[in-house]
Amino acid sequence: TCQMDRATPRCVPKAPTCQDLTCPPGSTCQMDGTTPRCVPIKPTCQDLTCPPGSTCEMDKTIPRCVPKAPTCQDLTCPPGSTCRMDGTTPRCVPVPITCQDLTCP
Repeated sequence: TCQMDRATPRCVPKAPTCQDLTCPPGSTCQMDGTTPRCVPIKPTCQDLTCPPGSTCEMDKTIPRCVPKAPTCQDLTCPPGSTCRMDGTTPRCVPVPITCQDLTCP
């Protein structure tokens, strides 16, 4: 780049930036002091698609798919029953009948 040295224009080396560096896939440019360097991109849960029944959790710096504990939201119970949690397991249990459910003659 050109810079004025008192009254004289001179060409001086331009300091490189990340705009001057093309990094390979899976890496990004980061300035190391005054030097641009390609560094690996740290994966996150946003980069990982987990199969149904699992969810992503960070294991230190690594995203991992782990089984998701089922809840009543994951279970469809037949008519006349409702979902209740039995410890950590959702179960369909019969709905107790009350006088409100019975029409007397």
